[in-house]
Amino acid sequence: MVSTTDTGPGGEIARLLEQASQQRLSDAFDAARLSCHDVFARDPANASAMCLLGVCDLETGAIEAGRAWLDKAEAVNPALPQLHLYRSIQWEILGETDRALASATEATRLAPDLFDAWGRLGDLAGRAGDFVIAANALQQALKAGPEHPARPQIALRLAGAHIELSEIDATRRALDIAEQGGLGGHPDVLRLRTALARQAGDWTVMETLAGRWVAAAPGDAEALSAQALALGQLGFYARAARIYRPVAEADPEVADNWAALGRLVLGARDIPAAEALFERALALDAHNAEAAFGLARVHTFLGRFEQAEAMCRRAIEIDPGHLEAYGQLCEVASGRLSDSELDALRAGVEAGGLAVDRQAIGLFALGDALHQRKQPHDAFQAWTRANATKKIQHRHTGSTGYDRAAQAALTDQLITMFAAPSELVPLPEVKIARPIFIVGMPRSGTTLIEAAISAHDEVTAGGELSVMPFILDEFTAWARRTGWTGGEIPVLQRMAWRERYFSQHAEFGLDQAQWVTDKQPSNFLAVGLIHQLFPEAPVIHIRRRPVETAFSIFRRNFSRQWPFAHDLGDIAHYYAQHARLCAHWEATLGRRYTTLQYEALVADFEARLRYVIARTGLGWSRKCLDFHLQDRSVMTFSSVQVRKPASTGHLNTTAAYADDLAGFDAAIAALGVDPVTGAWRGEAGPDETIAQERSSPGKRGLGSILGGMFGGAARGE
Repeated sequence: MVSTTDTGPGGEIARLLEQASQQRLSDAFDAARLSCHDVFARDPANASAMCLLGVCDLETGAIEAGRAWLDKAEAVNPALPQLHLYRSIQWEILGETDRALASATEATRLAPDLFDAWGRLGDLAGRAGDFVIAANALQQALKAGPEHPARPQIALRLAGAHIELSEIDATRRALDIAEQGGLGGHPDVLRLRTALARQAGDWTVMETLAGRWVAAAPGDAEALSAQALALGQLGFYARAARIYRPVAEADPEVADNWAALGRLVLGARDIPAAEALFERALALDAHNAEAAFGLARVHTFLGRFEQAEAMCRRAIEIDPGHLEAYGQLCEVASGRLSDSELDALRAGVEAGGLAVDRQAIGLFALGDALHQRKQPHDAFQAWTRANATKKIQHRHTGSTGYDRAAQAALTDQLITMFAAPSELVPLPEVKIARPIFIVGMPRSGTTLIEAAISAHDEVTAGGELSVMPFILDEFTAWARRTGWTGGEIPVLQRMAWRERYFSQHAEFGLDQAQWVTDKQPSNFLAVGLIHQLFPEAPVIHIRRRPVETAFSIFRRNFSRQWPFAHDLGDIAHYYAQHARLCAHWEATLGRRYTTLQYEALVADFEARLRYVIARTGLGWSRKCLDFHLQDRSVMTFSSVQVRKPASTGHLNTTAAYADDLAGFDAAIAALGVDPVTGAWRGEAGPDETIAQERSSPGKRGLGSILGGMFGGAARGE
């Protein structure tokens, strides 16, 4: 009888070998062995059958028997690709990684179109941490086996290699192949999709994907951690902490878990509980940088700046690449970094493979440090890079995530809906803390005025409470659904939203207060709705010179909730819409709405403060004047500044940046805003715009600004 060769087409031997191979892949090892012996009955020297018997033995723990079969196969046909493929399994089992890689590489050389050989090489290289070789090999496997049933699994592994190399687009393409092959919803696909969203800083998408991952892999600690991280970044700290706590409790000796939980609890504004968690983490591991950094934040919020500085430096000593610690250190030390700290910060910012949110943190800190060293050009360049990095988090490109047309349309809609105060049916009296709403652009002085008012014995500081923006979203959806265009909102609906607002008081321990301030900056959009829900609540609007406000925003690391904050043109447009809407509230709400100029406030603090206190309905208290001496937590960018008395020292922070901010005043005037006060004065005519430009010698013309710094139409309409 003439034997069928190992590479010959057709024939009973080929059929039996294929059958044995499939049985082995299905873990039917005994059946595979029988098929191989059927081959031997026809061809006693068949090297492929010897190889299959060898790998069956290797994979069932009979290492020496497997090696013996492979040795026999090598004696018959040393150039057989499967021999080297299975040798790689032998060497891997024996712990000889280099030899395993060499054998797999030889298999691909002998059979460049062998799917299994490339897949094997990719797996080995990935486990060895050589992701360049892994990605190349797995890509070759996909080319070699366009119809191979294991193609989706190979694509999934390829995605894992690409993400290790920070090759984002390639990762997405590989995941697309895996999902098209039937792996959509697989926990590992969701894990990598979640990691992509994390890398881009797209927290909304990350939370959605992580939620699906948790559903696909209930109890998976990594999935729960990812969901908690995303929720925390979106501001849902209490929910994030509830999700993450079981992860920490499941492994109570892991310091990192308690530090992570502490960060979420701190975000939920439970400072004592957060401090205890960070202390617990440091007790377990004295070199835990996250716990040290967490305590630095706690000390900052509580005004313990020396302790905060010490903890920042401790975190940096533990982890010289901890960019958040540098950012916090710049805040509590007013940007004063040593030369070695500055060098380490520069190195950390330029390190490859950083997630965009972390790189932005480092660049903002670098700008602050250079600002303190009186290097304005370099500082502005660092902040500009930081903001360019933040833009990637919005649209995964260098473009802004702020929609000027949509913001203008929203302003129009609110002015139309709340054209004039409605005659309201009184709501039932309930014993609740009375709110005081403080509105204004971010960095306009809202924290200062809240600190002064909340120093009053009858007032508790609520800070930037988060519920009203969500109620406003619900209101706009309700108005669209019901066709409501103005007038009184039905009583039951008003009561439901009012109850929802007050539920946050209980969550944050504010429900026993007499008055509670709410300085959420975006509440300026909701003033008309606030008037319907809380007709007696005072609204204080603080306004600051636009260029000072814009500059202060531009140099701060604002979150995704503030997409306008990363582009000077967008800031100008948002400021104009803010001014336009606030002018409407001032004109329609009368005594319940008080406008306060920041520059006038700090120049004559007691007189202006007495006026504001009287407008709220509170009696005067000397403690309001001495707000900086009060013992309270402040969880905003201004936590350092409000520990000092009001001062005129911050009225001209932009002087050193005149060239970088050239033309801003003319641009904001063209948008209808007084560049000195920030008050809305309507659209500026061409003669007024020209006069404004001429009054700013040495500054670029408006056309240059709009084409360069602003990168878009001034009005966005």
